[in-house]
Parts: sequence; structure tokens; C-alpha cells
Amino acid sequence: MNNVGIDLVEFEEIKERISDKFIERILSNDELEIYNKITQTQRKLAFLAGRFAAKEAYTKAYKTFDDELNFKDVSILNDRFGAPYIKSKYHPEDTLTLSISHSRHYAVAICIKENDE
Repeated sequence: MNNVGIDLVEFEEIKERISDKFIERILSNDELEIYNKITQTQRKLAFLAGRFAAKEAYTKAYKTFDDELNFKDVSILNDRFGAPYIKSKYHPEDTLTLSISHSRHYAVAICIKENDE
């Protein structure tokens, strides 16, 4: 049986919370580098909402961590085809599948952790 986490984020909620402190708390250094290169405001908002949703889905797939989870230690990156994947210091040996989708007002992410059986 696999563990699944899902999260839905409203862009308006992120817009209300957005600040340098919030961004630096949510994004890893690798993600921050990508975020800072985005020039369009709506695209920046979508990027941040998608990363936030993905990290929330990731935490829900695990339910608990041995160490306190810090979102800065989890990166949501894209492979050469544009598909998102998770790079994390927490359980780096695990097999995870991630998907993120955006609409005009929302970002949704699902994370599936394959269990060894």
C-alpha cells in the first residue's frame, strides 16, 4: 500500500501572506534561485502556490518525521521534461511521485510515497 498526500492552495491566500519572510520560509535555496528569475507577477504567485501545495502534500504522505520538518530542506524541482520531483534531506532513499497542477485561482499537488513491501 502506498501513502498519498494531497493539498489545494488558493492563490488569493498566498497573495495575502506573501512577504520576503514567507517566501524565504517556504522556498529552498534552489527554488529561490528559480523564483527570483521569474519576471511575471502572476507566474511568481503560481510558482509559490505550487511549491507550497507540493510540500504540504509531501508532509501529508509521510504524516510524521523523525526531525522537525523545515520546508527549506525540501526542494520541488523539474526534470528535463518539466515534470516536478522532490529533492529532500528527509528520507532521500524513498521513491516519490509528485504532480502539480494550476488553474486560474488554485494550485493542487499530490505526492505518492511508494512503500517497500
